[in-house]
Amino acid sequence: MSAPETSQARDYFWNTTASLMLSLTTAVLLLVVKRTAGLEAAGVFTIANTVGQQFQALGMYEVRTYHVTDTRHRFSFGTYLAARIVTVAAMIIGIIVYAAFSADDLMAAVLIAMIACLRVFDASEDVFYCELQRVGRLDIAGKACFLRTLVTICVFSGVLALGGSMLMAAVITLIASTIALLGAYLPPAGRRFSLRPLWDPRSVGKVLTECLPLALASFIALYLANAPRFAIDRYLDNARQGYFAIIFMPAFTINLLSFVIFRPLLTQMADRWVGADRSGFTAIVRRGLLGTIAAFAAVALVTYTVGAPILRFVYGTDVSGSMLELIVLVTGGAMNAASVILYYALTTMRLQRLVFVGYMIAAAAITLLCFLLVPAHALLGASLAYTGAMTSLVAVFMLEMYVALRRRGPSSSAPRSSKLPEASDA
Repeated sequence: MSAPETSQARDYFWNTTASLMLSLTTAVLLLVVKRTAGLEAAGVFTIANTVGQQFQALGMYEVRTYHVTDTRHRFSFGTYLAARIVTVAAMIIGIIVYAAFSADDLMAAVLIAMIACLRVFDASEDVFYCELQRVGRLDIAGKACFLRTLVTICVFSGVLALGGSMLMAAVITLIASTIALLGAYLPPAGRRFSLRPLWDPRSVGKVLTECLPLALASFIALYLANAPRFAIDRYLDNARQGYFAIIFMPAFTINLLSFVIFRPLLTQMADRWVGADRSGFTAIVRRGLLGTIAAFAAVALVTYTVGAPILRFVYGTDVSGSMLELIVLVTGGAMNAASVILYYALTTMRLQRLVFVGYMIAAAAITLLCFLLVPAHALLGASLAYTGAMTSLVAVFMLEMYVALRRRGPSSSAPRSSKLPEASDA
């Protein structure tokens, strides 16, 4: 095997390992909470984790796609780091404010804030992950992410299993995860690039301005995933919130499998686009979509045949009466995975405004669908609302990409520009 092939295999392995660990975090923590504290406690954990996930969009500010595809180093790592410090601080403030106004009492607010803040580490480490990928060491990023996530899972689960409260588990995990993040990322990253943030207001402001449409789109994208949970929190109860979290797990599996396939291809996709290789660019997008179809077929088959027994074995909850909801959610998961791939493609083309338009249309759809379906059809209504919104998003993104490629014209054998195209309304 040649050196490039060895490097690519190494990147795939560690990126896959890290992605698996990240994707397992919610499932494992939900399992521990359900087994140790019951279904209602699982519902409380779910809504708190959902709050953290929603504000994670603010912390990450969706700089990842822009950072990784900035192959010409328009902005330095110091600029990206300074921007991320600003957005993570805003994320923490947002979580605290939301918890203070949404909880019934002080202790409930503190619990929601502490559990939600476990998501801060995903946003904080992402800037190092991006730069390591940009300099060709995705494997190092994957190793560090795997270690930090493993610490988060083990510490939270261990404290809770030993009889601690969710609040105690969250506080101890926040401390342990901070130590793990610093120890896993700073030494290897510091040997490859400067770790000093560059507080140039113009450059930091430029990054935040360039990525604002993506950040808004990401916030709305998470709203699409979380809207059914918010609707359940409003119209139903904690027990059904916990139940919905369990039957939603197969949909996560599709997203995981698709993301593992596609994430390492982001930089290649950017190179094809910068080099005006339209056929190569669209081939990568097709590869991602075909991977999503394959993941959907595999997960749907497993879900239909043995999904209920597996979930009953893992979570101790009988979901055999919810096969229709399971299949609907698996379909929605496939649509979500396809939308993410198309989102990356549109972002690489620097069509952030079109991405935002697509998410706005889908957000309006899911808000209306949740309002109409959840009170009348409970968890089936939540499942249908999620899948309907994701399907509409894929349709809009595909139309936007088709029109944009037609306007750009055919492939060229030589690069047209020395940098990625600027944002455009196409």
